[in-house]
Amino acid sequence: MGGMTFLTPLDALFALAVALPVVALLATERTSDRVRRVLSLPHPRKRTIVPVAVALVLLTSLVAVAAAQPVVVRERLVNERADAQAFFVIDTSLSMRASAGPGRPTRLARAKQLALRLRATLPDVPIGIASMTDRTLPNLMPTTDPTLFARTLAQSVAVDRPPPSQAYHLKRATSFAALVPLVEANVFAPGVNRRLLVVFTDGEASQSSPYLNVTLHRRVTTLLVHVWRDGEQIYHDGHADPHYVSDPESMHALQQLASIIGGHAYSDNQSAAITRAMRATVGFGGTRAHIDAYARLALAPWFILAGAVPLAFLLWRRNA
Repeated sequence: MGGMTFLTPLDALFALAVALPVVALLATERTSDRVRRVLSLPHPRKRTIVPVAVALVLLTSLVAVAAAQPVVVRERLVNERADAQAFFVIDTSLSMRASAGPGRPTRLARAKQLALRLRATLPDVPIGIASMTDRTLPNLMPTTDPTLFARTLAQSVAVDRPPPSQAYHLKRATSFAALVPLVEANVFAPGVNRRLLVVFTDGEASQSSPYLNVTLHRRVTTLLVHVWRDGEQIYHDGHADPHYVSDPESMHALQQLASIIGGHAYSDNQSAAITRAMRATVGFGGTRAHIDAYARLALAPWFILAGAVPLAFLLWRRNA
């Protein structure tokens, strides 16, 4: 099933702009008629103006339809869990730009690759995406659409998105207290009793409060994924940042945090263990079917391309 809809329908009012060139055309023709009468020149047939007027109306109409952003929308039947949802939270602080060398994959790039692989292991569970520094930003609400998940991860998750709420010089920008508002903000759908947070981070964060246990332990199961390698540096134009110092105790800090919030900490090379922990959290359950509408094709470029035909005719008539 499918149909066409407009993303910005009010922009179709641009079609009213056709009145300006049409009025100008009629005024020009009236002036030309007076000049012909004065010079006793033959008058062309009135119908010669009709193709020009039609071309003007057609060109303006095509541009107006393109401005309204028509898209073909199709509907599909999706089966997904109604009792379980997850959020993949990606640390986007500056330290996630560290890598083994210039041009090598950064921690953030490796976290994204691992997130894609882990998402594929839970195809029936809606999974969302959030970015984190000392605050969290939901980038995508839980969905089972793998294409939407991958595009959001690639296009919306980047270092300093969001930037920290304040400047950090000697302190670390990442704070796991930022997870608390995410859990308390009702980002999980009502009725979901199996809630999972998978946090991808290098663990180089400010000291965690023991009070995180009050919010996180009771409401969600949290898995901490340590994306870190010894000797990694932040590189600018091929040169290591002299102000950055990698923290060899970051994994130990994550393990301490996991014990506080009742979660588990893993290295990013333990994908099999992480997969088992994720499945153990969400379990297995029946799925529900619902109609999911999504845009498949943007038609605006085609309308703009079609507008080249009346435009070419008008240019030809002008030079004829």
